Amino acid sequence: MIGFSFYLQDPSASERIEEAGKLGVKRAFTSLHIPEEQGDLAAVAAGLLEKAAEAGIQVFADISANTHARFGLSTVKGLNGLGVSGLRLDDGFSPGETAALSEEFSIAINASILFEDELLQLLELGVKPQSMIAWHNYYPRRETGLDEEFFSQQNKLFSRYGIRSAAFVPGRGEKRGPLYEGLPTLEKHRSTNPLHAAAELKELGADFIFIGDPDWGGGLLEDLILYEQDTLRIPVHSSREFDGCYKVRPDLSRDVIRLMDTRSNDPVPPQAATLRRRGAVTVDNDRYGRYKGEMQIVKNDLPTDERVNVIGMIDEKDLPLLSFIRPGTNVLLTNKNERLGDGEI
Repeated sequence: MIGFSFYLQDPSASERIEEAGKLGVKRAFTSLHIPEEQGDLAAVAAGLLEKAAEAGIQVFADISANTHARFGLSTVKGLNGLGVSGLRLDDGFSPGETAALSEEFSIAINASILFEDELLQLLELGVKPQSMIAWHNYYPRRETGLDEEFFSQQNKLFSRYGIRSAAFVPGRGEKRGPLYEGLPTLEKHRSTNPLHAAAELKELGADFIFIGDPDWGGGLLEDLILYEQDTLRIPVHSSREFDGCYKVRPDLSRDVIRLMDTRSNDPVPPQAATLRRRGAVTVDNDRYGRYKGEMQIVKNDLPTDERVNVIGMIDEKDLPLLSFIRPGTNVLLTNKNERLGDGEI
C-alpha cells in the first residue's frame, strides 16, 4: 500500500493532503516531535488532521514521550481526539506502555532498531501482530541510510510473526530541509528514481511504501499508485506517440520484454537498422512476416536487425525498472516531455 508524508510547517501540506485524497491514497505519515518546529502546533496539527480525515486518510504520527504535553494534552491517548489513528513510537516508551497504547491505536514499531527479544516481549504483553506495523526509519543525513541486507533480514524477522513492514522512498520534488538530501530508508536509494526504489523495497519485503519528502513531485504518487496495481509507467524518448498500456507475455524472454497484442496487419515499413541497446523500444517491421507489429523492450544489448525498427529509447535512469517487469505486468509507455525530431530515437 502506498502512502505519503506531510509536516506541520510545510505551507503546502493542506493542498498535498487534498490532492492525495483525490488520488485515492489512504495512509499518511507525519511527525509530531520535531524540535525545530515552533508556533501553535496543536492548531496546525488539528487542521491538517481534520483535512486528512475529510479525505479518508489514516494518519500515523511519529511521537516521543512528551509529545502530548507539547499539544496541551494530559495523556498520549488524547492524540486520538486530534485524529491520529496510528502511533510510531520513538524513544521513551516502555513495552508495557506500548502494549497499553495498542488498545487505542495501531502501533508502528521501529523496525530499524527493534529486534526479536523486544518483539517477543511485546507479543507476550498481548500486543497483537495485526495491530502492529514494523516501520523503518528514514535517514536525512547522507551515508546513514540502511544496508540492503540488514533491511531484508529485519523484514523477514517481522514477517515470521505475521507483522507487515513499511519503509520510505525520497520524493522527486524539492527535498525536505534542513539537509535537503532526501528521506530514504536505504542509502542506495538516496539518488535513485523513487519508483525504482519502491519496487526494490517491495522485493525486499516491504508491504507499505511511503514517500518521505513532502514534495513528491514529477507524478511520483501517481506512478506508485499504478505500480500498486501492477502497472509500471515508463517514459520513452521517441518521435512516435505512445498512448497505450501493454501487458507483458507470460513466457518471459531472456533478451527482450515482449508486449502482447501488438502485432498488426497494417504495413510497418522497414527503417534504417540500428543497434538495439538496453532500453530500446522496438517494433518488428514487414520483413518479419507474421511477427509484424510486435513491440518489444530490449533488456540486453542486441545487434542490428533489418527486420526490427528501433522506435524509442528509455532514459538511462529508468533502466533499472526493467528488472522489475514480470510476466503479466502492465507497462504504460508514455512520451517524455521533450519530443525528438523525425529520424531521431
